Amino acid sequence: MQWYDKQFDELTVNELLAILKLRAIVFNQEQHSSYPDPDDQDRHAHHVFAIKDRQIIAYARYFIQDNYATFGRVVVAPRFRKTGLGGSIVDHLLHGIVHNYANREIIIHAQAYVEKFYQQYGFLAVGDHFTEAGREHVTMIYQPRTKKEVTDYD
Repeated sequence: MQWYDKQFDELTVNELLAILKLRAIVFNQEQHSSYPDPDDQDRHAHHVFAIKDRQIIAYARYFIQDNYATFGRVVVAPRFRKTGLGGSIVDHLLHGIVHNYANREIIIHAQAYVEKFYQQYGFLAVGDHFTEAGREHVTMIYQPRTKKEVTDYD
């Protein structure tokens, strides 16, 4: 398995198509989400993904919004779930954010059912749960870390 962190204009056409197909399978087909996908954030985001046997099996994106970093569209291909890839994605996201946006607070809108998962990585829930894209979410915050505090994957 190989991990990548690419900006939008670094993606190949085949990588972009595979990413969008994986997101559609999980968010539209499985979860029946109602938000527009793809969206304009894709152009500004870093795209983190894992490839195994020439297939994208895990994906997420991160970017700057206002004065903080955020990430989303976290997805693992159905047949690779419960293999630890979710944790690997978070590790790669945190590494990428620290490397590219050092000392930025990270704020995410996590689906409520994965709140405890993100707490394992130091995210703290703030405020009440709310509905976004037809799903229950919670705002979670992660305090900035320096490059020295994050394992170097390079």
